[in-house]
Amino acid sequence: MKTRDFDDEESGLPDLCFYTDTDGAEDAWAVLFEMKVQATLTGQQLQRHATTAKRAGFNSPKLVAVTVEVPKASVPLGTVLRQWRDLYAWFDRQGSTWARIFADYMETFEAKAIAKEYEVRGTITMFNGLRFDSNSPYTYREAKRLIRLLGDALQARDDLHRELGVDPQGQRRPAITDGAGVWDFLPLREARGKDFIRFPHLTMAIRDTYAIAAITVPNGVSGGFRTRLKANQFDGFLELIRNIEGRLRPVIGRSNASKSIMYATQRHYRTQKSSPSVDGRIELDLRTSLASGASNVKYQPEWAEALYHLLVNKRSNIQFGIEMQFSYTCETVKLPAALDLFADSWKAMKPLLDFVLCD
Repeated sequence: MKTRDFDDEESGLPDLCFYTDTDGAEDAWAVLFEMKVQATLTGQQLQRHATTAKRAGFNSPKLVAVTVEVPKASVPLGTVLRQWRDLYAWFDRQGSTWARIFADYMETFEAKAIAKEYEVRGTITMFNGLRFDSNSPYTYREAKRLIRLLGDALQARDDLHRELGVDPQGQRRPAITDGAGVWDFLPLREARGKDFIRFPHLTMAIRDTYAIAAITVPNGVSGGFRTRLKANQFDGFLELIRNIEGRLRPVIGRSNASKSIMYATQRHYRTQKSSPSVDGRIELDLRTSLASGASNVKYQPEWAEALYHLLVNKRSNIQFGIEMQFSYTCETVKLPAALDLFADSWKAMKPLLDFVLCD
């Protein structure tokens, strides 16, 4: 095995090589590795590696390329192509101490690269759950890594494209910091090429004690949202909320300590890049709108009525949303299956999307 600097691209030397001693043996073999994180893989570079190996007496060297994304360039016939996140997933599954050390190293490397805003196309790890606990406490840097992986995985889901109109090519947030954690969103196809704050969007957040899947209705949403609220009156609004609460129950049943929340927030920013100052907020468990008494949450529809009147009579910037809050104590949240919790929450909230986007 050998290492070299990144400026050694023209030497024909690979990043890593495993081989047997030739001594003129016809069955001598060599496996040559080229690793790419920032730079682009080229077929010519791999061909140079093969030529170098043949000069050293290896007649049929094997070539392996490990990249962030699937290479666009043609590569020599027989080259084994792998992506870093596949390598990460394999080591993460092994369970041994050394495999975990390597997976931890990849996570740390990626977190540092994202924090320093290196130009890395794609990711070198993959989303495998939100594993914050006393042994692995929440950190901003790790949350920033995970929110990117979470967004990439969810934005690629066919069910969200098909059922909710998520734009698989839509731009997410370039800056994902929030005073209470990190957040990002999935844009809708309907908002393509337009200002995202004019449309509802699927929000995801990672905070120090819980994660959030929400549908956010920005203050500046277009399409007559407030007019429809007034036309449907409070009873119509309450019916909408009760419908969504019932659709979210199966998700809550799969994730202990989770809950469904409705909120309205008024805030302002001192500067364009500062964290927001909250001027006022109403937050309530959706179950306060139910008269069934099926939970420990008591029936108090006046909470929803207060929020309704705030929305229809607003004279300031009011953001409205419904969200699922997922506790890190939930075992499902610690696994890749957390992706399904997020996706199913958004699909359960679809009636809100339909109401806001109604022509």
